[in-house]
Amino acid sequence: MWVAMSLLAGLAAFGFGTREAVVQRRLQREGIRVRGLVVRHHVTGSAMDGGLVYFAVVEFVNAQGGRHTFQAGSSGVKGLPVGSGVPVRYLPEAPKSARIDLLGRRIGEVAAALAVGTLFTAIGIWMLATGR
Repeated sequence: MWVAMSLLAGLAAFGFGTREAVVQRRLQREGIRVRGLVVRHHVTGSAMDGGLVYFAVVEFVNAQGGRHTFQAGSSGVKGLPVGSGVPVRYLPEAPKSARIDLLGRRIGEVAAALAVGTLFTAIGIWMLATGR
């Protein structure tokens, strides 16, 4: 049962990573770049459980003048204090596709999912090979 769960989790993470890579590529080709503003940080976790995790919440105005808000897909707010401007890319027909347009963040969001996928898949394969 653990083998199946590990392999399934690995494949799901690979799927998320692949989907994010496709979205990022499409944003680079077809996306509109605008300036966003970090309006707050969404905090999850607990100080008692080993730490809080911060996600930047960014607001931007699209080409039609509509205001949109989204939460960054990766955690950490180093260099993204409240009130700071950040580059944002979004698809004209889908403003909800917006992402922070910083190279490190783009790579990190894809790499993290693929790394988790690799880990869980490797564990599943190891469990199959060793008969555990």
